[in-house]
Amino acid sequence: MPDIEKLIAAFEDPAVVELMVNPDGSVYVETAGKGVSRLLLAPTPQDVAAFLNGVIGSPEAFGQDRPYADLSAVDGSRVHVVAPPVSRGLTVTIRKRPSKRPALGELVACDTLSQGCADFLSYLVGQKLNILIAGGTSSGKTTLLAALAARAGADERIVVLEDTPELALPQKHSLYLRTRLRDSSGRADVTLRDLVVNTLRMRPDRIIVGETRGPEASDMLQAMNVGSDGMLTTLHANSAREALMRLETLVLQAGIDMPLKAIRSNIVMAVDFIVFMARLGDGSRRVMQVSELTGMEIDTVSMSDLFSLDVRKGGSVLRPSGAVPRFYDRLRKQGIEPPMDFFRAN
Repeated sequence: MPDIEKLIAAFEDPAVVELMVNPDGSVYVETAGKGVSRLLLAPTPQDVAAFLNGVIGSPEAFGQDRPYADLSAVDGSRVHVVAPPVSRGLTVTIRKRPSKRPALGELVACDTLSQGCADFLSYLVGQKLNILIAGGTSSGKTTLLAALAARAGADERIVVLEDTPELALPQKHSLYLRTRLRDSSGRADVTLRDLVVNTLRMRPDRIIVGETRGPEASDMLQAMNVGSDGMLTTLHANSAREALMRLETLVLQAGIDMPLKAIRSNIVMAVDFIVFMARLGDGSRRVMQVSELTGMEIDTVSMSDLFSLDVRKGGSVLRPSGAVPRFYDRLRKQGIEPPMDFFRAN
């Protein structure tokens, strides 16, 4: 079998979650549950270019004038390309789009989070609280985002904003908007920030941002603070506390002349909960921490951990911390008695 056919077969293999082609022609794949391995093939640069054009469906997506690009495959997979002169040859990284993302119950079954934590997060979605899912690369943020978004009301008008189309929600009244990069014809960029601003004029019941990574963070916080409740988004960070610091940095990228304390106050008013995820050494993806933003202490954002991963000899379990959510006080003032079953040890 020619190497290009083997490359196509690797891409189409449902067990492959990521495919990497290096400038020297070496090809590596990450297979679910088996880690990264090298394939016994060495496609030529012409083979790789032909493969990419077939996967992307656009021969002008990259080249001398656009030596690096984030693209989408025809099947929705995320494709990143670095081409000469930036690299010595075509460097391709493809994150496969899952044919079906697991539901929240399936994530509980594979120990990504506990049943109590899953029920609590579902309750937060139903209460239209703003949730930020943070974690490192390939920690399962988008998978959890999709599972939580699926718990939103069936009659809600949901607007999904993404760089790469990865979410497909079961709600019928779901709208999907996508950014656009400047191309060779000179069409202007359509940034995530542009989409956030326009979404506010579309009467959404809920806004979902696939990943917050730039100055759109400022507009997103403003949207949360003026009545756009129930927003869900992801953010790259190595801890819940670091997620707050990164969010501050992204807001500053918008060029807003505002003291840091005021930015932190806006974050506290806008974001209700942070869910931190990590990929462990054995390859499993776990919810490590669920924290509620509770206010400001002098210049520091205060948080209360409601669930945290309890690592002990022989295993690890996501356990409730014993703290009671601060927002429960607001519900009680409205005559609503919130459920406490989520926080029973499980």
